[in-house]
Amino acid sequence: MKRRRGLTFKLAFIFLCLGIIPMAVLGFTAYRIARDSMTETSIEFFVKRVAEDSASRINIKVRGDRDSTSLLANSGNLRDNVDALFSSVQGDLAYDAAESAIRRDLNNWVQILGTVDIVAVIDLDGRIVVTNNKARSTLSGPFAEVPQQLEASLWSGQEKSNPLQGKVMADRFWWPAARDGALTFIDFHREQHVLTSYAYPTFLDDKADMADRERLKNPEAYSYGYATGIPFPSDGSAPQPAGPGQHQAILVAFHNWSAVQAELDEVNEQFANHPRYSSAYTFMFRDDLDTIIGHFYLNNYELKLVDDFQLTELREAMLAEPSGVKRYNYLQVKVSGFAPVKDTGWRLGFGINESDFLTEVTRLRNLTILVGLLVTAAVIALIFFFAPRLVRPLKSLTQQADEIARGNLDARVQINSNDELEELGATFNTMAENLKESEKKLIKAQKTEAWQEMARQVAHEIKNPLTPIKLSAQLIHRAHSDQHPDFDQILETSLGNIVEQTESLRVIASEFSDFASFPKVDPKPLRILKIIESCVALYQNRGRDDGEQIDVSMEALASADVEVLVDAGEIKRVFLNLFNNAFEAMLDGGSLVVSALTIEDKERGSVVDIRFKDTGCGISKDTENRLFEPYFTTRNSGTGLGLAIAKKTVEGYGGTISIHSAVGEGTTVNITLPIHSS
Repeated sequence: MKRRRGLTFKLAFIFLCLGIIPMAVLGFTAYRIARDSMTETSIEFFVKRVAEDSASRINIKVRGDRDSTSLLANSGNLRDNVDALFSSVQGDLAYDAAESAIRRDLNNWVQILGTVDIVAVIDLDGRIVVTNNKARSTLSGPFAEVPQQLEASLWSGQEKSNPLQGKVMADRFWWPAARDGALTFIDFHREQHVLTSYAYPTFLDDKADMADRERLKNPEAYSYGYATGIPFPSDGSAPQPAGPGQHQAILVAFHNWSAVQAELDEVNEQFANHPRYSSAYTFMFRDDLDTIIGHFYLNNYELKLVDDFQLTELREAMLAEPSGVKRYNYLQVKVSGFAPVKDTGWRLGFGINESDFLTEVTRLRNLTILVGLLVTAAVIALIFFFAPRLVRPLKSLTQQADEIARGNLDARVQINSNDELEELGATFNTMAENLKESEKKLIKAQKTEAWQEMARQVAHEIKNPLTPIKLSAQLIHRAHSDQHPDFDQILETSLGNIVEQTESLRVIASEFSDFASFPKVDPKPLRILKIIESCVALYQNRGRDDGEQIDVSMEALASADVEVLVDAGEIKRVFLNLFNNAFEAMLDGGSLVVSALTIEDKERGSVVDIRFKDTGCGISKDTENRLFEPYFTTRNSGTGLGLAIAKKTVEGYGGTISIHSAVGEGTTVNITLPIHSS
């Protein structure tokens, strides 16, 4: 026996191939990628941590500069030599010896630290007394390649004199605080005395025609430093920080800004070639949290965060808290962490394009799209392969079901798929066979019932006229037998009754015949208004038989040229039947208005809408719902076939008929017929 493979098995196998296996591969790959990617919280932690670490490194360096300046100012040799210098007269051997000793100490300190451009001893009037004459030891740094090469010695007593000797520094922004001997921080600026000694160019490019803000600034041309008081010679006790009135001179040290920029660049270089974070860079602001003093792009030096870049939200974030994270949009969405360089008031930031963090997510998205496209292509290919095999039996079932719906109960399907569809086809064929047998039985039962009902109706309708006929015949026979003196009158009256009731029998027979099978009709394009007008004319001047007056009128809202495809005699019989019904409903007189207008129907197109509106007694809702049933009537006489025949006639022309009524308010019969277009 052939093993049956069910449709469920087929579908399960298809979806296993198309869905589970690709999705499993995608899920495994997505897991591996997601495992290495960063969440939003880790992103913020990352940029903030880099900013804090970088700020801490710069703070350590600046604090070392501060401590070394303080250590030199409080060293015994410098204090003694400065005291000896101020205690002698310039030009004396003692003065020269003290000056040489001070310069030697300053030169050694410059060479050891490597980042100091100028260190000077200044008297309390603000005049420079002694400076180093050795250049800093880091002239080979990243920004040392300047147009004018520097010599190891800035000046010598034999060849040239100290250009800073006697220069006054009392006009500097930091002097008032330093004059009191306190350890004073000298913020980022361009120190003219440094530029005089070293001849650092302000810009690294030669584009003099460009605005200063657009040119590459030279970090060598900027300085920061410390100034502090040099105490008097030690009396043997532990050295104390200099204070007001406790110092004999001021020691000032100007450190080259390239040392700070180098710290920033070191962080930049760590990420420059990183496969994921290549857009990362550091930047730094002055204590106003607005002026840029350090940046990956050197042309941004001294530019303003708010005025030049419109990044107010970043500045507000730094004003709100010393350390944090801010997302903002500049060219694209960036995520920046920021942290304070505590000993300076500077604020260091570390920024990165948000898209860098989303690289793995983007890869995952692209991979998902690619897999989705491949799966879709595979699904389409397999659908084209399997669909005919799966859909062909279903189409056959649908077609044969339509045949059965149209009345062809001999329709059958042939399905050989060895699965549930074959079982469904067999069940369908069995159902069709049973339906055919059931229809035969039903038709037979309906015919029997119809003939029975017809017989009852015919018997009922014929019985009424037969009684008067019988009575009239008996009356004639009795009058003739009795030789009644009024025999002639009785004969005439009785024969009249017999003729009248015979005519009634003929009408009944005619109506039953019309309902059973319509007479042969000849539909033609006819002007419907002309037909309506002829019917209205028959009833316009006619009242009820009991003398009550009924006003019949017509409202023609449609064009006189409107034509419908009907048989004139048949449609007139429908209209006249409606006129008779209206007259029967208006026992106390009233009015009947017939109107016709053209309207647009969504399904049938242009139609003519004909309405018969009377002011009769009206009918109830229950009665209204049964008016079109054969043999149903509300009158004492009649067959109840008039409206059933009217409905059959109107619908035969593709039209509709409906009745709307309310007790005591009258009745409206609405007929629509398609307009004939030649």
